[in-house]
Amino acid sequence: MQLSPQSKTPDTVLEWKYIYLDGITRKTDNLLESIDKCRNVENISASSNMLSSLPQSISNLPHLTELNLYNNIFTAFPIVLCGLTNLKVLCLSGNLLSDIPVDISRLKVLGIFYLNHNAFTTFPIALCGLTNLVELYLSGNQLSDIPVDIIRMEELSIFTLESNAFTTFPIALCGLTNLRKLYLSDNQLSDIPEDITRMKGLRIFRLSNNAFTTFPKALCGLTNLVELYLADNQLSDIPVDITRMEGLRIFWLNNNIFTTFPIILCGLTNLMHLYLVNNQLSDIPVDITRLIKLEKLILYYNNITHLPPQMRSMESLTDLDVAYNPLVQPPKDIASRGLDAIKRYLDALADTKAIQSSRIQINFLGETEAGKTSISRTLQLGTSALTKMADRTRVVEQGTWEADEDIGFNINDFGGHDVYKIGHPIFISNRGLVLITFNLSTYDPEKEGHYQLHIGDWIDKVQAQMPGIQIALIGTHLDRVSTPHVERKCSAITRQLEDHANEKKKWYQAQKETCENKLKEITEAQESLHQAYQSKAAHLQTLYGQIKPINWHIFKVSSETYEGVPELRDYLVSFARTSAEVLPGMWVDAAKNICTKKIEGSENTLGWEVIEDLILLNAPIPWREKNSREEKDRMICDILTFLAHRGDIIWFDRCPSLMKVVFHKQEVLVNVLKAVLTHDQGEVSQKLQKSMKITRRKALIIEEEIFSRGIVSKQAMSCLCEPFKLSTTEVDAMTELMKKLKLCYQVQEDESLPSNTSFHFPWLLTEERQPELDTKWPSKVPPDTTQLTLQVFVPYRCPDGLYEKFSVHQHKHLGLLKTLRMDWKDGVYAELEGCKMQVTREQNQTNPDAVSQDPDWVISIAVRGSRLLDMWRVLTQGHSDLMDIINEDWPGLSYDKYLVCPHCVSEDSEHPTLFPGEILDQVIGNSSKPRQVPCVNTGVSIPADLVYPPHLAMSWQEVLLKENPKLCENITEPCLLDMLNMFLQEGIITDREAETVKTEPSTDRVKCPKKVAVFLDILIKKCDGAHVTLCQCLQEQGQTDLLELIQ
Repeated sequence: MQLSPQSKTPDTVLEWKYIYLDGITRKTDNLLESIDKCRNVENISASSNMLSSLPQSISNLPHLTELNLYNNIFTAFPIVLCGLTNLKVLCLSGNLLSDIPVDISRLKVLGIFYLNHNAFTTFPIALCGLTNLVELYLSGNQLSDIPVDIIRMEELSIFTLESNAFTTFPIALCGLTNLRKLYLSDNQLSDIPEDITRMKGLRIFRLSNNAFTTFPKALCGLTNLVELYLADNQLSDIPVDITRMEGLRIFWLNNNIFTTFPIILCGLTNLMHLYLVNNQLSDIPVDITRLIKLEKLILYYNNITHLPPQMRSMESLTDLDVAYNPLVQPPKDIASRGLDAIKRYLDALADTKAIQSSRIQINFLGETEAGKTSISRTLQLGTSALTKMADRTRVVEQGTWEADEDIGFNINDFGGHDVYKIGHPIFISNRGLVLITFNLSTYDPEKEGHYQLHIGDWIDKVQAQMPGIQIALIGTHLDRVSTPHVERKCSAITRQLEDHANEKKKWYQAQKETCENKLKEITEAQESLHQAYQSKAAHLQTLYGQIKPINWHIFKVSSETYEGVPELRDYLVSFARTSAEVLPGMWVDAAKNICTKKIEGSENTLGWEVIEDLILLNAPIPWREKNSREEKDRMICDILTFLAHRGDIIWFDRCPSLMKVVFHKQEVLVNVLKAVLTHDQGEVSQKLQKSMKITRRKALIIEEEIFSRGIVSKQAMSCLCEPFKLSTTEVDAMTELMKKLKLCYQVQEDESLPSNTSFHFPWLLTEERQPELDTKWPSKVPPDTTQLTLQVFVPYRCPDGLYEKFSVHQHKHLGLLKTLRMDWKDGVYAELEGCKMQVTREQNQTNPDAVSQDPDWVISIAVRGSRLLDMWRVLTQGHSDLMDIINEDWPGLSYDKYLVCPHCVSEDSEHPTLFPGEILDQVIGNSSKPRQVPCVNTGVSIPADLVYPPHLAMSWQEVLLKENPKLCENITEPCLLDMLNMFLQEGIITDREAETVKTEPSTDRVKCPKKVAVFLDILIKKCDGAHVTLCQCLQEQGQTDLLELIQ
């Protein structure tokens, strides 16, 4: 744009009205002197650069009305700006200004002035000369007082003074009688003067995160106030005079210290939004129903146990959030389904008798012949019950125990065989109790590996999959061991439990220390690595914090003499009482009907019509008459959700192919899993010959398919399920369930023959890696080829099924691309467009665990090729899939992940440099990617593109621009309005900007692409916090697809 004085200005330049010079990808330290050639320009944006001065020629732009100089390095106000007498909007936020010149008063039409996040310690008195200013933004400075002259600014409507140094309310502000919005959050205010009542025009007042310990009574005189924000203070009560604030519509009281709901709030009958998050509330009064206009009530993170049934009549209420409360009425699982489910529950509670119910799932786990079945039956019968060898649990035995009138237990007694361990998470409720059972008479604390086999491995497995569940230990066969031996064994186990817990703690500490040491070594230039190690340390802290301590008391019992059983019984009853819930009578009846069907019925699964009959059988006639078919179906779903979370049934409400099927007999499902996933080839061959009526030779061919290729045909599946007398529909349902659980994926050998449909089970593979793969994937990386590698290390042992589930999940990508895929027992090879991939599972013998000295297990995802973009796409997708599986099925798993240096891999280095795998978790734009990365082990620098995925090379602003069409098409108007509120609360956008978005037309009642486009255009000029908040909004709204686009 540099034009010489003699040159003729091109017509296109004369037509320019908007100039964008934002330093998103390239920063500049000066604006060109020839900028005045753009005579018709109205708006210049030069944010996020390195500007410290402006050219004199900028004053020759007569039409310039908006100038954005956000996030530069101005230390003195550019005096040349005082000549821009037509300027209406000026942004100098994010600079280093400490004063404003008197000449600023020449800007007679300036209406909006942004000076947030500068270096002001005293209010610039010159600003008082801007008598036509409407909006003034001075948040994020160090101001502690406001001069009396502020009253000259009679037109001022919006004034932000958040994050300053005010300890007393600036009395001069009370003279701004026309002010509509005043923001004073994040200061140290403790009181408000009575003179505040002079501010008759005030509509929005923000006082969050100050030092208030009592509610400022003077606020009650602001009878025209519409929004009041007092979050993050130390309030515990509200005065009666609050009812004078008849205009109040929105009230924020999050993060205070209320222990009881301030009942006086129920007198604010015009209130529409009320926030009381993270207090210590224990109740909600019936008077809440007086808030007839209340639309939003946000109460998560409190101590609320009961919601009054009368809340079902609050017709205006559309948003109720009571998550993270110890709810009893309604149960937490119903509350998590949202307001409609809560209202249906409260409605049923009003129509039928409310019943206090404590029903807990007990899960007996342990090795074979540990005495699980005997103690299970002893509890159920209330008397001694020994199990004969022939009756020992082969898979899972289910039972019920009614300990008291309102206390009952659903009991799962699992077999101890390896194949059953795959299914435990399917059947065990997080709300239940796990009892790890071992045989006291055969347990030898001196014998190496006894603790790990009978107790330690079970603890690790349960805590990896259900970190929040309560675990207790039971030692059986007490009658066969002398008292001294019992005490000696239990003392040894207690010590081993402590050692086990300490070893885990040491592992976390060692990992954390490694992160801390790396953080000390990393230079400021390696910001991405710094953030990766910080993320890793935070993840480790979260993992360690979510593990629930084990009950240290070991219950010692004898199923033969009944000794010790009463103590165990008392513990279980006491545990159940702490989990009591209030249920509508018809819900209790429905659960009983399903339980009866489980015991007496012949069905292996329940279809929707049967479920309807069972649930509605005892529903009162008035309830049936007033509810439509749709409402009844929703109530059925509510009840099924509750029963599934409690562990009574298995039901998948989010899977269309399974939603109409209820698995009420878990033992049938486990039997099917055992039949299909068994590695007993002789047993499988016999079943196939008998069921399919085929020759031994044909059976051997099918057997080879199953155990060499992991392929089970639809016909073979039916045969393996035949002993359980499943109908064709039930076999299909079981198969769909196995696909849902990522136990298999569907393959079709010949697309023209649907009957050829088969299923691939990686669990069944016994083959080693195929020799021909040595050519397709040689051990040394070929010339002109790069290998990207992600390694996920798991200490001690790889969880049963983790690798196999990941292998199944890859079919979603590989199957659709019609790739060449080869599977073996511990690996997958695939050829994709532009690259090759190999996934393996193995023990890492060269790098034993630092604490236990046992070799880690490692799952590696390696991608080879020459097109980095394609390679990173495959690797990041694999990483995302593996993390999703871990988070869903093994949320408590301890693991470590690394990106292996491609240079070291090419050099076949024995000890390659490892970069933190958390690099792949990083959000766009929150980190900078260096051009070169040092390879510590070889001493050379390698291109950063080999360590950082391409998305880290793009700023978040560039990504928003790239994904603009998809975002505009998919962000709905209600979601956008919620976003605007959040951005306003965070102070990221201004009220004027929000109004600009809202005034754009909508396509229909839902879609508003023009509004979203304007909103995104505003965001890309904001600080990095804008991207973080946008991601949070999408996460809270459940728009994970859009979130993935911009992360």
